[in-house]
Amino acid sequence: MEAVRPTLIFGFGMGLRLALIARFPVIFGGDPMLRLLHRDRVLISHQLPLLQLVIVAISQVTLNYIVVMSAMAAIGAMVGVAFYLLARDLVEEPAAFLAGLMMTTAPMVAAHSIVPYQESLMLVCVLLAFHYFYAERYLVSSIWLALGCLTRFEAWIAAPVLAAAYLWRRGWKPAEMARAVVLFGWAPLAWMTFRRGLAPEGSYVVDLHFNFARLMRWVYLGYITAKFLPVIVLALGLAGVWFLWRDRAKWVPRVWPLALFVAMFSVAILFSAHGEPVDPNGRVASREAHMWMAAVVLLATVALEQAGRYRLPLAAVGIAAGMWGADRYVAREASEPRVDLSYRLAKFFDRELQPGERALILSKPWDRSVYDYYLQEARETGGESGYRAAVRNLAEIADLSPPDYQRTLVHSRFDHSRLLYESTGCTEWIAVWSDDALAPRDVPPAVETLRAANLSVRISKRVCPR
Repeated sequence: MEAVRPTLIFGFGMGLRLALIARFPVIFGGDPMLRLLHRDRVLISHQLPLLQLVIVAISQVTLNYIVVMSAMAAIGAMVGVAFYLLARDLVEEPAAFLAGLMMTTAPMVAAHSIVPYQESLMLVCVLLAFHYFYAERYLVSSIWLALGCLTRFEAWIAAPVLAAAYLWRRGWKPAEMARAVVLFGWAPLAWMTFRRGLAPEGSYVVDLHFNFARLMRWVYLGYITAKFLPVIVLALGLAGVWFLWRDRAKWVPRVWPLALFVAMFSVAILFSAHGEPVDPNGRVASREAHMWMAAVVLLATVALEQAGRYRLPLAAVGIAAGMWGADRYVAREASEPRVDLSYRLAKFFDRELQPGERALILSKPWDRSVYDYYLQEARETGGESGYRAAVRNLAEIADLSPPDYQRTLVHSRFDHSRLLYESTGCTEWIAVWSDDALAPRDVPPAVETLRAANLSVRISKRVCPR
């Protein structure tokens, strides 16, 4: 039975994610687009490399984006397994099993794990690092932590936590202190040596210029956590807090490393340099709530253990609500007009573009404010030298092609030699987005028009001289 339950959790999570991909075979989100556009390179700006390495490896075999989505689904399904293994270190097996299913069906976790976001891979690595630490398999824990540290910087927070927990168990002797640093600090130290800092000059990770407006980030992440977890899971999480407090003499020695990690993560988020442009002080990416969501589900696990005969029906409601929420989340992302039109345009050309033909796609360019914000942050965090390095980075790796063209390119079986965004002579096809103010007016009549909300794309065929 020990091997059956992880297999069931993985299979259940994988089935949910493959169903989501079948219903909504689209790439959504800015970071996933960036990674697929640069699938020929491992190091991109400040990004840590592990997930990009996976994408590059897949791209050596196939450029089919569905294969990448399927690989992401497998990583996402492992989140439930890793959560179950950690929960099993703290509670009884039946409660841990049901909690693993609740975690794998958490709406935002499931939805974001079908496209190339890093959070699922980070969760797998961090959860397994803690699991193997509790099992006193410190070398294996060190390896999983290192993998997490090569996925997202948030995983680095686990390094001092696990080192402190190790010394709490083994004693604060000089030899043990050195061993703790080697076991849990080698990956961050190696990365900073390789990169000569956290990230290359011109990119930024940490902003130490604190102001109290950043406390609103906690409010925002709390809102995201509450919005995208089923109500029953939130209620169980609150009950779990009460059970922990009631039996704190029993729980504190067992869970303090996890509690310290979540607390340090919450403090660190106040110093993230990657605020959302709409409100850089008060908001960070909503995906940062993944860690809080995992913490709430872990608290819910404590409550499930105490639920007795109500355990199964409570968990079943949470799992069903999570699956429904994941479906609604992806449906909303996939129906965004620009995502929807880009996908449909790609599928049109996949069907209609004949050998030797090319298509010109004319769409709205990037808003200049996107680059202005990046350069401003580079100057504020790195001074004038950081600003100049950021300008060089933009010239080196930024893809200045319009975002709607990029989405079409990622979803198509054709590359940029067949799908163009700038005119280089006559092309047999031309697609014009309705909000492109610079599009030429002498375009042939449309053979098909794709529409979504207040946007449309007119697709025309023309004869090119040979």
